[in-house]
Amino acid sequence: MVSEPAPARPAAPVAGRLSWLRNNLDAVTWWLLRAFALSISVSIFVSQLLLVLTATAAAIDWWTRGRPRVRTPLDLPIACFALSSLLAAFLGLDPLESLYGLRTYLQIVVIYLVYAYARAGDRSLSLVVCFLVGIAVTSAYRVLGALSPLPLPRLFLGQMTQSGQLLFAVGLALPLLLRRVFPIRPLRFALALYVVALVLNLKRGVWLGAVAAVVMVGLLASRRLVLVAGLVIALAVATVPPVRARVANSARDLFLPGNRYDIWVAAIDIVKRFPMGVGRKNGEILRDYPNIPQHHKHAHNNLLQITLEGGYLGLCMFLWWMATFGFLAWRAYCRVPAEDRALEALAVGILASFVGFHVAGLVEYNFGDSEVLEIFFMVMGLGLVVNERTRRDR
Repeated sequence: MVSEPAPARPAAPVAGRLSWLRNNLDAVTWWLLRAFALSISVSIFVSQLLLVLTATAAAIDWWTRGRPRVRTPLDLPIACFALSSLLAAFLGLDPLESLYGLRTYLQIVVIYLVYAYARAGDRSLSLVVCFLVGIAVTSAYRVLGALSPLPLPRLFLGQMTQSGQLLFAVGLALPLLLRRVFPIRPLRFALALYVVALVLNLKRGVWLGAVAAVVMVGLLASRRLVLVAGLVIALAVATVPPVRARVANSARDLFLPGNRYDIWVAAIDIVKRFPMGVGRKNGEILRDYPNIPQHHKHAHNNLLQITLEGGYLGLCMFLWWMATFGFLAWRAYCRVPAEDRALEALAVGILASFVGFHVAGLVEYNFGDSEVLEIFFMVMGLGLVVNERTRRDR
């Protein structure tokens, strides 16, 4: 007796799910983008994976909607910076290494993802909340590790990277707290965690940037904040011995053999020798100088490192890009309606974080830290959103 073949399973459920995905690509991409913002301070692997998934979903969404053209005021300076980096890669010391190193700049796609999917309603604030929640968790773990009698396993990012992200957390959270955009108690507690974790990490360059961000928030949103911040800083220096020692030894450490001053002098010499740049990720040339430690591979200064890698042309393109965004963010802040407290707080946070990032970049190469670049580019995307919303509201 011949058995009859089993009936094939209906393909309707699978087809239905695919149809749902096609019809809800905007929502899927938005949820992936929120998950990315939440993961920025947790894990570079998870955040990069979510970024790839978000970009893929956005590309499919863009294609199915007829490939609409997306234009922003940053397109030209970003394209010119990318081209100058590509030119420096071919003219530099190791073209293959430089071309491979340029992959970190692909994170610029974050700017466009935020601009495309965080414009509607309160999505921009929702994205900020996701980042603030994620870094509140990692900050709490850092504080818990300092209080625990036993060393805790490392679960999240290192102290230097976390500090760079905390600068943005403080810059974004403060104006939201001052304008009472969110419930006060949870936000106040989270801000306290950010500040304590920032102090515990003992990174002076980020402290400098955080102070600049707080001062910027104070000048734009609350002059009293500048006084309060000054008192908090004075109290921390007076009562916390490690903080006092780090601040007191700043000038001495700057000129220690192989420290910042020696690195800057070596970087300036390399720029003179290679005016077109040595190429991305070829900063190891600094190790050719006998007074530079062998583990160093960057100039501990954004402008110096970008000039070293991309030459004078790369520096000009970078300054054009940053100046364009800074002017855009300032104009957007000036156009915010007085009654829109949430949008004003977001505009102030964007400006403060942007200024703080560059002030910290005077003594750190934070533009080379992928985990910090993720939140930096997210803030740039939010700046474009605020710029468009204020232009539309006029």
